[in-house]
Amino acid sequence: MAERRRIIRRDENLLLPIDMDQEFASAIDRALFHENALAHIRMLHTKRNAKGAITAITHPNAAAEMALLYSNIIITAARTVEKEVVDDEENEC
Repeated sequence: MAERRRIIRRDENLLLPIDMDQEFASAIDRALFHENALAHIRMLHTKRNAKGAITAITHPNAAAEMALLYSNIIITAARTVEKEVVDDEENEC
């Protein structure tokens, strides 16, 4: 599963908002759909870690590096849910 994980970082100096994990996945998937991304490049699960970063897991047939092609779309969509999002990265674990 590690090869399917994306980390969406936020400004750690700001307070964490209420739980909006599913809103992140929905916003990202809508944006990817509208940009005609391949159908299997979607986020299935999102959750926050202790620092507030959002971990997003892609569809089983998509590696996290495939989502890198859509990094700008993912960040823009995540910012519609939470303005404090700063970037995303591949999980290195």
